[in-house]
Amino acid sequence: MDDTRPVIAVDAMGGDHGPQVVVPGALAGLAADSPYRLALYGDEPRVREALGGMPAAALPVTVVHCTQDIAMSDEPAAAIRGRPDSPIVRAMADQKAGKVQAVVSAGSTGAMVAASLIILKRLPGCDRPAIATRIPTVKGELLLLDAGANTECTVEHLVSFARMGAVFAREVMGVAAPSVGQLNIGGEAKKGTKTNVDAFEQLTASGLNFAGNVEGNHLLLGPCDVVVTDGYTGNNTLKLVEGFARFMAALSQRPDLADDERAAFRPVLGFLQRNFSYEVYGGAMLLGVSGVSIIAHGRSSSRAITSAVREAWLQVRHDLPGKLAAAGT
Repeated sequence: MDDTRPVIAVDAMGGDHGPQVVVPGALAGLAADSPYRLALYGDEPRVREALGGMPAAALPVTVVHCTQDIAMSDEPAAAIRGRPDSPIVRAMADQKAGKVQAVVSAGSTGAMVAASLIILKRLPGCDRPAIATRIPTVKGELLLLDAGANTECTVEHLVSFARMGAVFAREVMGVAAPSVGQLNIGGEAKKGTKTNVDAFEQLTASGLNFAGNVEGNHLLLGPCDVVVTDGYTGNNTLKLVEGFARFMAALSQRPDLADDERAAFRPVLGFLQRNFSYEVYGGAMLLGVSGVSIIAHGRSSSRAITSAVREAWLQVRHDLPGKLAAAGT
């Protein structure tokens, strides 16, 4: 009997650590009766070595041998066209052909974006796909986009990001009526650049549940469910949030702290590690392409890869590309 479960493709060679970290992370959430299967793309001998003593034979996992790879330093578009047997290109081509339903990679972000655009193509009605990422807040989480795909954006791009983000929040995050805000330097309608001002006006008239402008110092308080901005600002915002836990850890090791002061940091650091670490969310996603494309951190640990695969499965289970296409984003 054919196994009709969806397949999540994982670039086993991606990231700073390669198969020895990626493979255990990908398999960590997998069981014989999992609702999805895994396909590990990469140099088969190295992938098999990483599988080691894992009970792969009893799990729904296959290995797809690839003879090429894409380095972080490679020019993305040229690498996609020049290395057709690399894991990212092979996996994206298989997603385009319907053999797999999602691709996860901790490799080059540029290559993942380029492969998604060149092979999967944009969804109808989407001029600019955006990198979206979950951000922890005191109320739970919000979705931030764009987090790096488009350093400069028009008003129309920001409105499109807002529509895609609202669909994601409703379908994947389970928010019935998601609120959307625009990251800006002030709360007033006339604050920011001309693009910000015009976007405020169009978002107000968009029919979305627009919550207005969101200042950076309010972001982690959870003022809304979705926050839109250009990719330059969004990427720097994301890195600042990711650096917060590391800042607190470094602060706790200052030599001038007394023992009781250092001890007071421990529960706070534990909370930050559980909630603010990139490992919890695993990866960002490229919204606006005809498929599921999950971009994990280059320095991803096995735990982060596990989270990235879980994110991919959520989007497949909720048919996110289909929902975005139906919304005409």
